[in-house]
Amino acid sequence: MAVLKRIVMVSAAVLAMGTPVLAQDDRPSLTIGVQALPAGFDPGLNISNVGQRVNYSIFDELIRRAYWEGGNGNGTELAPSIATEWRNVSPNEWEVDIRTDVVFHDGTPMTAEDVAFSFSEERVFGADRLVAVGPTYFGNFTAVEAVDEDTVLFTTSAPDPIFPSRFTTTMGKVVPKDYYLELGPEEFNLAPIGTGPYKLVEIRQGEFIRLESNDEYWGGLPPAREITFLEVPEMSTRIAGLMTGELDMITDISPDQKATLEQASGVQLMPALIDNSRVTAFNTVQEPMDDANLRRAMSYAVDRQAVVEALWGGDSQVLPELVFPSHGEDIFSGREAAHYDPEEAARLLEASDYNGEELIFRIHDGYYTNFLEISQVLQQMWRDAGINVTIELFSAGGQETFEGVWHMRSWSNGMQMADLTHPMINAYGETSIRTNPDDFRFIWQPPARFYELHDLLNTTLDADERATYFNEALDIVEAEAPQMEMFQHVDYFGVREGIDWQPYSFFMMDLGPNNLSFE
Repeated sequence: MAVLKRIVMVSAAVLAMGTPVLAQDDRPSLTIGVQALPAGFDPGLNISNVGQRVNYSIFDELIRRAYWEGGNGNGTELAPSIATEWRNVSPNEWEVDIRTDVVFHDGTPMTAEDVAFSFSEERVFGADRLVAVGPTYFGNFTAVEAVDEDTVLFTTSAPDPIFPSRFTTTMGKVVPKDYYLELGPEEFNLAPIGTGPYKLVEIRQGEFIRLESNDEYWGGLPPAREITFLEVPEMSTRIAGLMTGELDMITDISPDQKATLEQASGVQLMPALIDNSRVTAFNTVQEPMDDANLRRAMSYAVDRQAVVEALWGGDSQVLPELVFPSHGEDIFSGREAAHYDPEEAARLLEASDYNGEELIFRIHDGYYTNFLEISQVLQQMWRDAGINVTIELFSAGGQETFEGVWHMRSWSNGMQMADLTHPMINAYGETSIRTNPDDFRFIWQPPARFYELHDLLNTTLDADERATYFNEALDIVEAEAPQMEMFQHVDYFGVREGIDWQPYSFFMMDLGPNNLSFE
């Protein structure tokens, strides 16, 4: 079958690399067809959906979000991981007890020094830190030190209402101090060592990533002998590979293919409502998109509900700006999702300085399921409102998609932790790539009050006061309109029968002992 030629070729290459030891292991191996692979694995450099999908198997967080305790993989409670217990010993100090039976993939014991380094001034929160985005997650830390072999003391600049939750994100993963410093972030990114259930064996950019079981994993023997993430950009080829058994699991199925999998024998369709929203981000530093009236007019000109019904079969939902159900409805009670209002769109367009100029809409083809189709619907809705939009399609999603003149682009907002601060602060905080004038992805300079509210959210213990600050910040976003929230993302997975696995409400794929088994 011609469509499977690439899968067969790469699968053969992977099998040819197997060792005699692996051949004697009767655990199954998994081949997962994905739309794209990450460029590396360092948790601080790969916060994208494709990055988190893979590095969740390589590293362990200090503290975990117990996704598995929710009815649909959407639990929000905290669970021990590398940390066994944590306690607030003074207003600005937290003690964290860590496991002492953990080893890295090279056999080196993990120590309290490794944990302290992972969240240290040197690595994540100092002026000369190794991980640029570190302060988005740990910017309120002032000191981290190993007290003894199983205790780490964290000091914060002020009382921290969400201290344990900070470690449930991809940035909460533990790395080996000596090895990390020996290689540096860029080299470690391609040759990582973690404590997770699987270890990296090989990566071929644009082809596959192969992981092997970490048989010494502290959480129990991993259920798969090895896992191969195979890059198959064409969705039709991923589906064909699943049907023939060349692929065991596939990701990023578009809604119009649901019926194909539901009617097929030997496979399961598994939907997951993700704490991530599809976004059209406006380049507010580029004329004429620097006019808030134009940006708001474009938002009112789009019928989001019609998009959800037409392209997602109603499986998704339209959300208010920077809000997810996981925040809790009582937090944003009364705040409405963006709505379609052509009269308000016309009024704002008339009040703007827009004169019919061509606006460039950049799309990363294949990265976000259905986004090309979505962008074409938006393009027509904007044209109906008198706004001239041209779509530019890119097959890759790197720096080239930001070069030259452009006015809007496809993006997403992810709720990295179950708290009000996310996705607001990771998307538009003071250290975000979108608000950093020195970063090529810079699109918006928020007002000073917006950052003041972020500080208050990070230091205020009273839940009602935090909700008030949160809503004031949302008012600023709605007025300035640096983005247009579209809808909550739904991910559809295809899984071969005989594989027992639960998708979570975020992009990681938990393939460890507690979430994967075989019949």
